Amino acid sequence: MGRIVAIGGGTLKATEPLSKYALRLTAQERPKVLFIPTASRDDVKYINDFNEIFTALNCEVKVLELTKKEYTDQEIDALINWMDLVYVGSGNIIYMMNKWAEYDLSKKLKDVFNNDGAVLVGQGSGSICWFSCGYSNSSYKDGKTDWQYIWTDNLLDLHHTAVCPHYGEDDRANFDLRLLEKQIPGYGLEDHTAFVQVGSHTEFIGCVQNAKAFYLIYLNSQMLKKEIALKYIF
Repeated sequence: MGRIVAIGGGTLKATEPLSKYALRLTAQERPKVLFIPTASRDDVKYINDFNEIFTALNCEVKVLELTKKEYTDQEIDALINWMDLVYVGSGNIIYMMNKWAEYDLSKKLKDVFNNDGAVLVGQGSGSICWFSCGYSNSSYKDGKTDWQYIWTDNLLDLHHTAVCPHYGEDDRANFDLRLLEKQIPGYGLEDHTAFVQVGSHTEFIGCVQNAKAFYLIYLNSQMLKKEIALKYIF
């Protein structure tokens, strides 16, 4: 089993303490970081901001731009073998998963986890991919984006759990009710919090005081919701 840091949301700058935590998990003096901004359709400003912040954190950064460039299977494998940490950016998660399918990237990243080849990081909607399903405002059809809250399914399923990033925002309130549709446990991750796994150990961390995360499960159609104790890092 590998290493995951799934960040509930927040800007790159605001969640920098969580990024630093993930970088320490690599145990590398100058970590090699692969940024995958597919969900934002390889947004130029997002890429530039990421490069600026992570270069300042003494990282070597490369970007996998699947919406703007074509890659051979060998080129993608070389990047995966090169990286110490992969960071999946936020945006339209369904568009991202469709694009990843063209390159069999989900399987490649699942293999990274199973072989503990690198730290797997995702932020906001980009954090959803490591779980079984996610609650997001992305729907994708025929190249158009229609912002509705839906389930995103057929993910990597490294944890058989549903997840809602940006939890606590008013428009995410239906996650609690709709979790009953899935019959699996769920995590509600507010901005500035993260689910962390290192081997068989899991914990939750936060980088802003009073940021919260929740565990939810339905038992006999009754919901049990419990606030998770966080370890705060600043």
